[in-house]
Amino acid sequence: MSPKSDSSSTCPYILSFHPLLLQLTVFPPAPSRRSSAQPKSSRQQFSACGACRMLRCDLKDLQNANPSLGHATCSNCQERGLKCVDEFAEIKAVKLLRRGRRLQQVEAVYGKAAEEERRYPSPTASLPHSSCIPRLRPDFFRSPFFSAFLIQRPIIDPLEFSWRFFEAHKGSTDALGSTGMLLCMVIATWATSFGVNEAGEPEPHGGQHAIRIRKERTNMMARELLQLIDLHGILRKPTWDGVRVLLLIMPLTEDVQTPMERLAMYEAAINQVYTLCSLASVTSINSGQGEYVDAAVRARIFWYAHVHEGVTTGLRGGRLLLTNEDLAAFETTLPAIGTHLPSSAMSYTLAIRYAKTPIRLSTICREIHAALTGPKARQCDEIDAVQLHGAWNDLGHAWDELENLRHLATGDFIQPQEVDRFVNGWQ
Repeated sequence: MSPKSDSSSTCPYILSFHPLLLQLTVFPPAPSRRSSAQPKSSRQQFSACGACRMLRCDLKDLQNANPSLGHATCSNCQERGLKCVDEFAEIKAVKLLRRGRRLQQVEAVYGKAAEEERRYPSPTASLPHSSCIPRLRPDFFRSPFFSAFLIQRPIIDPLEFSWRFFEAHKGSTDALGSTGMLLCMVIATWATSFGVNEAGEPEPHGGQHAIRIRKERTNMMARELLQLIDLHGILRKPTWDGVRVLLLIMPLTEDVQTPMERLAMYEAAINQVYTLCSLASVTSINSGQGEYVDAAVRARIFWYAHVHEGVTTGLRGGRLLLTNEDLAAFETTLPAIGTHLPSSAMSYTLAIRYAKTPIRLSTICREIHAALTGPKARQCDEIDAVQLHGAWNDLGHAWDELENLRHLATGDFIQPQEVDRFVNGWQ
């Protein structure tokens, strides 16, 4: 039989068993999974010294066998007479440290934070440079400047914010938070613009040169505040402290922002006021001091925005975002003033008393906006003289209301000279 015939006769037999042989030899069965009782294999990371690199280096074995030797030398370097250097020793040492040991080393290098820094969580931690804005002291909230500032910028409720600041000073980290600390920094910037330090004390006046330096310093603080507003997302996250930050910083940005940037920021702040005061829950402030303090905080924010927009944007002829209908709808959510009120309601009643006339003036300015300065009025061929005459008469009534405020009892909350400053400023 020829070799060809032999090979052809045996080929079918071999091919018939070929798939089975292929399965058993080429693709062996997969090993069974490790049972839960079976211990895991300990994985060891071997590393070579600078001379060995890709070769098998016994440096780690020698170090583990004799940890007291300190600096060990591998066998290859000993034979060749080379200096054995572990290039990754520092990196491996850090990775091998547990969290507690690593924190101890960080504390030994950098030290602990000061007591004041731990007490007040600084919102400037993300800045690459140190802050140029001083930290307010407790004496600041008892100073004459702070009382005068509340008359000029009544968006801050003295009872609510002072209580939160003193709680934070005692060690409560949740009393202010990062946004509340940012609001403190805005108030400190206002104090600097008037030549007052962080304790509420006036700084020595040094003439025109000192005024110019003070203005440059205020602008530098305003730039830092704008950077912090971006870092903390104040413009896209409406909060009660954040909206006060936006409304209070606006007058300070005249020299550090373009008119378009200021307008966009101001309209965002007004929209946040509307969102918070109309959509947020009445109890969302949660000051911990009662219903009337929460209502005073909400009312001061809305009234401040409504009055400021009416007097400034209304007389200039810009676009008004808040309407008198919004004001009426908001005031229906405020608690009524009864005969038997708790002591915490004093701040609320004073806020209502001293906001009544400015709100009336804001309404008058909005009437002037509709009759004379607004976009619709500018497109008309004739001026609405009747509406302007009515606005003029309302201004006379508002003047008389301001005069009557001088004779009302103020108690211990507002001094008579502060009332005179308030009345004279509006007149």
